[in-house]
Amino acid sequence: MTGARRRGEGRHRRRPSVLARVTVALALAVLAAASAVTGVRLLDGIRVGRSPATGDVPAAAPSGGGTQPRPGSAGSRSTTGAAAPRPPAPTRTPPGVPTKLTLPGLRVSAPVVPAGTRPDGELRLPRSPRVVGWWVRSAPAGDRRDSTVLAGHVDTAAEGLGALAALRNIEVGGQVVLTDAFGGEHSYKVAARRVYPKYALPDDVFTVIGRARLVLVTCGGPFDEEAGRYRDNVVVYALPA
Repeated sequence: MTGARRRGEGRHRRRPSVLARVTVALALAVLAAASAVTGVRLLDGIRVGRSPATGDVPAAAPSGGGTQPRPGSAGSRSTTGAAAPRPPAPTRTPPGVPTKLTLPGLRVSAPVVPAGTRPDGELRLPRSPRVVGWWVRSAPAGDRRDSTVLAGHVDTAAEGLGALAALRNIEVGGQVVLTDAFGGEHSYKVAARRVYPKYALPDDVFTVIGRARLVLVTCGGPFDEEAGRYRDNVVVYALPA
């Protein structure tokens, strides 16, 4: 599929809120433990030249802080009397294990299954290109602190184009929706698309801790007939909408 490395990342800690989420988290913990490695490697490839870029990559680092304006600041006038009632805070869907990927603008949807890693560090992707793998050492869908990583084959000779083939055409600002195991939907907006040579994926692609985002990875670029694989990787970065 793709070629990448990620160093020094610990397994993401999920924060279930109900008994059912605890049960799912424990089951995934067993799979993640079996996949414990120091890095991730997708499929072999060939290093090629610089690739075109679209959008600004949201790096896996804490977003800039800053002080939020207080009531009455930023040029507003203070008022006397009772303060106006605050509107209720919007209800957020709790994070959950992703089970479905949808690209509404491209009319694409695909099931999502957990994907661990082999002892040599290779990501165990679903064989079918119509199924997407969720890296179990990344964050669940809808996590507000860390990165969720999904990957899959772009195509196969037997089944043709896969779901993630659409990543080559997705535009910045496009919508991505993850549905979790409890039916909750988590919406993201595409921030950037990159095409990297295989073996040249930045470590940041598989850096989980530090930024709430979604990273989608598949193959792209020219097909190398001698090697029997695509030369590049397509990576799409999206932020919670």
